[in-house]
Amino acid sequence: MKNIFNLSEAEQEVMEKLWDQKGGVKQAQLLTLFEEDGKEWKRQTLNTFLSRLEEKGMVKRENRIVVTIYDREEYYLMQMKKAIDHMYGGKLSNLVAAFTRKNSISHQEAEELAKILEKY
Repeated sequence: MKNIFNLSEAEQEVMEKLWDQKGGVKQAQLLTLFEEDGKEWKRQTLNTFLSRLEEKGMVKRENRIVVTIYDREEYYLMQMKKAIDHMYGGKLSNLVAAFTRKNSISHQEAEELAKILEKY
């Protein structure tokens, strides 16, 4: 898998805007959306970000339409999995143990977690 997890702040902004569109969007429309948000990017600036995102396997462009490869939820789940793999040896139980040691959880939250785990 390509290293899609190291997105710059601007690349992340582009992805968020694309995900908000729920489907493909023309590059010109995307530039207009950023202009409406006060971004004064030139066409070439946006093109550079899109090229980087293509190299990372996050988007594809066909006939000037930009489409995301992963939806927002898929992307964040992959980021979470990589973080758990890296920091907690791939074990969700290690993450939960570390979290609960530093942050108290209520009895109700513990019950909700138990229900989720029983379900899966």
